[in-house]
Amino acid sequence: MASLTFYGGIGEIGGNKILLEDKATRIFLDFGMSFGKKGDFYEEYLQPRTNNGLRDLMELGVVPRIDGIYRDDLLKIDRIEDVMRQIGCDDGSLWISDVKSYNKVGQDNGSPFIQGVLISHGHLDHFQYVSLLDEKIPVYCSDITKIIIEIAEALGTGGFEYEFTVAKKRSLSETGARAYFPGAHTIAIEPVQRDYRTLAEHITIGNIQVQSFRVDHSVPGATGFLITTSDGETIVYTGDLRFHGTRSDLTENFRSSLKDLRPDALIIEGTRIREDTPDSESSVEERCVELVSRTKGLAMVGFAWKDVTRYQTMKNVAERTGRILVISPKLAFLLNRLKSINELDITALSTEKAVKVYLKRKGGMLYSKSDYVASKYDIGYSADWDRKEPDTIDLEHFTYGVRAYQIKRNPSKYLVHLDYYDFNELIDLSPAPGSTYIRASSEPFSDEMKLDEERLRRWLEHFDINAPAHEPLYVHASGHASGPEIKQLIHDINPKVVFPIHTENPEFFDSIVPRNTKVVSPEEGKRYLL
Repeated sequence: MASLTFYGGIGEIGGNKILLEDKATRIFLDFGMSFGKKGDFYEEYLQPRTNNGLRDLMELGVVPRIDGIYRDDLLKIDRIEDVMRQIGCDDGSLWISDVKSYNKVGQDNGSPFIQGVLISHGHLDHFQYVSLLDEKIPVYCSDITKIIIEIAEALGTGGFEYEFTVAKKRSLSETGARAYFPGAHTIAIEPVQRDYRTLAEHITIGNIQVQSFRVDHSVPGATGFLITTSDGETIVYTGDLRFHGTRSDLTENFRSSLKDLRPDALIIEGTRIREDTPDSESSVEERCVELVSRTKGLAMVGFAWKDVTRYQTMKNVAERTGRILVISPKLAFLLNRLKSINELDITALSTEKAVKVYLKRKGGMLYSKSDYVASKYDIGYSADWDRKEPDTIDLEHFTYGVRAYQIKRNPSKYLVHLDYYDFNELIDLSPAPGSTYIRASSEPFSDEMKLDEERLRRWLEHFDINAPAHEPLYVHASGHASGPEIKQLIHDINPKVVFPIHTENPEFFDSIVPRNTKVVSPEEGKRYLL
């Protein structure tokens, strides 16, 4: 008999970590970061310590204490006892965790504890803490999600929390003869590739059969799963999905394929379970056309850089209002990587007449090529240069991008993609009177971080944007299904048991499920037999 244990996504939006056990086979469904739990202890300038990060996170309850899944180097540095002897310390808790690593459990039991992780889509609250797992654990995701994860790693802030595809294995070393303190203990790094595997429609992991379905969400490549255990039990995991996006056909196919399945368990997201009104991407376009059309100065719009659907909507808005959409280099980087995926229908930016890439001032603030060595993707489609190979240096944005002073000359010509963390650019853009800022994110998160709304308003007020109230103009279409859509999906699938996750309101599910369906609001760390 298989079982489910929930370690995240309970009573909160995101942080999904669900362990499925079927005899000797164990897999995780997502392994994301909980923004709420981490935010209880950390913020931008207070972060887990670099070489103690996993132990810090476990101590604070941000990640679960589970034997057999984590990297050994994040639990205990090999030969750390040498350091302890040298300094006369007998308190091993400073360096050694009582949680057993993936390797240790494998050695003790003769086989690994866990056989894989299924990642539903490329949002940090679903994949961030893959970085903590042992690099030998296979990670399964769609081809598009793999690209998004690679980009998030390349453009991220670095550190152990961003080691998604390459684990930088830490080991004890000694400093060289030219160091300040020759022979002193230090930490050495050895990059090791993780084991990523692209999802096929049907795959087998140990005893478990997995069928994957593409679904629509605010990031491309999202996937739902139908899982069959060795005893024939069936589990449906929705990940995150919506029915109102431009690829609603994907979610409709997921629903129709599972209609009347009567699975043993349905693990379903409920982000918008309390909201009755379905959203519409087309209504976002129409409202933005209206707002931009009546803007006399600069028009600006904020949305998450991973939201390709919203980019395509804003490109339509720019074309319909006679403006040029100026996008962030992060979004440009993503589009350049995804343009080879036929199903996404992304046109190369070099052929787009109504789209340009914004070139920020960086480094010495001189618009000099040398200003971008520390943020390579800002100047072109490369995040990794090799000075010995000039062909690796891409200057596309430096050559063809749009600068602030060019926008400032003729602001009514442009629609600028400006998310919250780019607001410093307002100082250079110096928006003219009559300028407009539209907040068009799919969620109340920007790049998976909650906005400081009060600070945003102060920026708008200082530059007299959206006068006289200086409030962002919200134009919203979520990445998640509404309450009635969730209800219909549950009735169509007709499960025996519903596990509501990724929701702050699991109690709402009791009133919407069929009479013959049981709702179980999971408790963290509790094992549920199917």
